[in-house]
Amino acid sequence: MSSCFVEKLNHHLLLTDAEKRALAVLEDNPEPLDAGKTLVEEGDSGDGLYVLREGLLLSASLLKGGERQILRIYHSGDLVGTTGIPWRRAPASATAIVDSVVCHFPRAALREIFIAHPRLAALFYSIGMIENVALSDRLKSLGRTEGKARVAAFLLEMLGRLRITDRNVTNRYDLRLTQADIGDAVGLTPVHVNRMLRELTEEGCILRDGRSIAIADEQQLAEYCEFIDRYRDIDTSWFPPASA
Repeated sequence: MSSCFVEKLNHHLLLTDAEKRALAVLEDNPEPLDAGKTLVEEGDSGDGLYVLREGLLLSASLLKGGERQILRIYHSGDLVGTTGIPWRRAPASATAIVDSVVCHFPRAALREIFIAHPRLAALFYSIGMIENVALSDRLKSLGRTEGKARVAAFLLEMLGRLRITDRNVTNRYDLRLTQADIGDAVGLTPVHVNRMLRELTEEGCILRDGRSIAIADEQQLAEYCEFIDRYRDIDTSWFPPASA
């Protein structure tokens, strides 16, 4: 079975056979995770990390009033749980949006990879920084842009993420999130999200067919909502050489 995890990393860096073998260890224990099931609860202890082999997960933190703030969406090929590495407890939950497959591995497995393959350590670090900057972009969007621009930027971010592991994705993809999910990610009510999607459709910015979303003019929409695709390319010129 091909690995979307390796495919994601290979998008940024042509991996050697030795690096691919080292990464394969992280996917030795696949387990199904049904839609709606929580993989990690906020505040959970443990040293487990996961590769999301198939599916879609959302990471969220609960507020005092019971509302949730969605922090990020995990796609196939993502590592789940890395945001909690500095601590003994998970800073956010991770819940399956659709039926998924996850592969559990201990933190110590990453240590072994980093020691044996410093180039992979540099790549993991860079991807972590990409995620941080993408989250900062969304925070800026929440504080400084109108609702329609927030929704547009979120749709473009989803598209950019999907392209990393699926080269067949062009400008169309299945949006497997509810309007409540989108709202909790961009700080809007489901009703407001519905109205913003309708306006984007009526203005010809997006095309919708059921769950399918197509971006009509990606560059124009990105300029409108000031979106930067942080996932497209990274600078690998400073990476150490591949281990022999």
